[in-house]
Amino acid sequence: MLLDIAYEGAYWRPMCASCGVKMVVREGKDSRAMFWGCVNYGKLRCTSRIQLRSAEK
Repeated sequence: MLLDIAYEGAYWRPMCASCGVKMVVREGKDSRAMFWGCVNYGKLRCTSRIQLRSAEK
């Protein structure tokens, strides 16, 4: 069923627009702000990031 495929895995985690892998929550060094960051940061020079809303912290 299509719905089973849609909910398979960690569907709540965003995917990187550049390389297509799941993103992880990271903490910024300067501002200590939490954000979704690509797991390939540094490996593939992927710099995709999505700011977290305060409710998700």
